[in-house]
Amino acid sequence: MLLTMREAYKIRYMELPNPERIDRVKESMDNIEIVVHERNDAYLQLETGKSASPPKRKITSFAGFTYEVSANEHYGQPEVTGVKKEYEVPMLDDKAYLFQKLWKEKEHLKEQIRLQDEYLLEDPDRSENPELLRGLRRHFDRVEDLPEQVVARRRKEKQNIDKIQEEKAN
Repeated sequence: MLLTMREAYKIRYMELPNPERIDRVKESMDNIEIVVHERNDAYLQLETGKSASPPKRKITSFAGFTYEVSANEHYGQPEVTGVKKEYEVPMLDDKAYLFQKLWKEKEHLKEQIRLQDEYLLEDPDRSENPELLRGLRRHFDRVEDLPEQVVARRRKEKQNIDKIQEEKAN
């Protein structure tokens, strides 16, 4: 009904009074769907021992990452419909396995750094004294924002590399 009213107002080039009603109704409907799903899930688990939500399958992407996807029903065989058959956990070669391992390690370290920074910021002594915030990691988006010491060190390293390359060329 609200969507019909909104379209009628659009046709007349008028503004719908109180347009946030549509958002509130959508939020209420989402909450009702959650409650109904929980009720159906509880009922089916009592009756059959299975969940109401569709089963999940582990699918592997082209890069070798595995992720869960809701299983859906296919209307025909993959050979007939032309749909590529999804495969589960493949045999990864050494490079893909190493890439996955390093990626997971990198994501884990990012999370650990974030948690450590949160912990350091929660300390009331640190928030009052800016000298104690030096232990936090800093991220710079532009070279101009870098501290002068870092820029000088990078320039010196680059000059040393250039000298070595010139010596090799001669």
